This record gives sequence, C-alpha cells and structure tokens, in this order.
Amino acid sequence: MKIGKQQEFYLFGVLVEGTITQVNKDKSITITIEGINYPEVKTFKTLPKKAKEIPPWYILKNKK
Repeated sequence: MKIGKQQEFYLFGVLVEGTITQVNKDKSITITIEGINYPEVKTFKTLPKKAKEIPPWYILKNKK
C-alpha cells in the first residue's frame, strides 16, 4: 500500500473508497475521505468472531 493510492475499506459496515495518507510501522494505515482522517485502519483476512473486536473501520482482504 502506497501513500496517495485509492483504497476501498469498510466504514461502519459500508464499503467506501478513500486515499491513503500515512502508512504506520505496525502496518495500519490512515485513510482520508473528504478531509476526514480515519486513523489506524487495520487489514483483516477474516473478521474477528466477537463483535466488540471488530473496529469501526477496516480493510477486508479476500483471496481471489
């Protein structure tokens, strides 16, 4: 993932597209949509089973 790239991610359960503005050392990223930053967007292969462990914004990677 590179800074400036468009990335689809889930924001409160809705798929949206934003621009990557920062990549952190722990592989989480910051994505901006219309001037609003969403920090620490994490990438999951599958969502956690417990609802309280699912963050409000995340990237879901699927193998194709």
